[in-house]
Amino acid sequence: MPDFRMREVRTFVEGGLRDISVSRTSFDWGIPVPFDDGHVTYVWFDALLNYATAVGFGNPDMADEYAHRWPAQFHVVGKDIIRFHCVIWPAMLMAIGESLPEHVFAHGFLMVRDDESGKNVKMSKSLGNAIAPQDVIDLLGVEGYRYYFMTDCVPGEDGGISYGRMEQVYNADLANSWGNLVSRSLNMSAKYFDGKTPELPEGWAGTDNPLRTIAEGIAERYCAHMDRVEYVQAKDQIMELVHAANHYIEDSTPWAVAKDPERADELATIIANLLETIRICAHLLEPFMPVTSVEVLRRMSLEDEADTDDLVSACAWGGLKGGLPVTKGSALFPRLQK
Repeated sequence: MPDFRMREVRTFVEGGLRDISVSRTSFDWGIPVPFDDGHVTYVWFDALLNYATAVGFGNPDMADEYAHRWPAQFHVVGKDIIRFHCVIWPAMLMAIGESLPEHVFAHGFLMVRDDESGKNVKMSKSLGNAIAPQDVIDLLGVEGYRYYFMTDCVPGEDGGISYGRMEQVYNADLANSWGNLVSRSLNMSAKYFDGKTPELPEGWAGTDNPLRTIAEGIAERYCAHMDRVEYVQAKDQIMELVHAANHYIEDSTPWAVAKDPERADELATIIANLLETIRICAHLLEPFMPVTSVEVLRRMSLEDEADTDDLVSACAWGGLKGGLPVTKGSALFPRLQK
């Protein structure tokens, strides 16, 4: 994976395969071949074996570990070394009767994007355009760092990165959308319902509303993308719901509804819909921002949900609990200034 890498490997294999030597005689550095002092092990042969031996292959004391770890669901490699990992390594495993990795995913390279021209260029010392990971963390934080690289750089393709684009994604998705939704919703819950999730009106979960409509089947759609390393498309499923929730606040005007005591159930339903949206999105965002997702659930007194291993059930509409303490807390993602 992706498909175009599969075509590249297939073309190579269809061109005809030849035997390769697992040792070398042109140099003497490396692991000596036990049956011939003049040979050392081919470095790739030794390196590839490490994937299996590191998790217990050939070691009776690690048999359980090996059974648990092998075969890998996804073997992630750089696009420039797929022949080793998609041709030589499978051949080695077949030769000893071991299972193959279920998928091999070839990732692209990070390039630097010129914000003015839009062109991507390689990082180089001579151009002085290298971007250090720590500098990005200093700007975005670890959670923002993870989110940016998982959602704005398409896995499998070369990704053009820039500080300008990082600020744009952070402010648009995290500060203005997700962070804003959490802050406003928890604040209104605390303000209008004595610092708690509203007591849920009877039949609340079955009431039609635009957020419930989008949330129907969201975990299944999300997982289908995640299973194919389509992080960008998975993120789009979440952000569609987040954006809809922010619009829902403006359309439902809970601050106006709160002024009329006779509309108490309507207000409770509005806030419950928002909190349920946040609960679901926190679960779906956990692979991208694990610390933030746990923190959001904690602020809703739902930290016990963070350990769930059934995402589809956890994201089913109607799982919100009423009457639990709610804490607004500080801004999750303060807006970046240029």
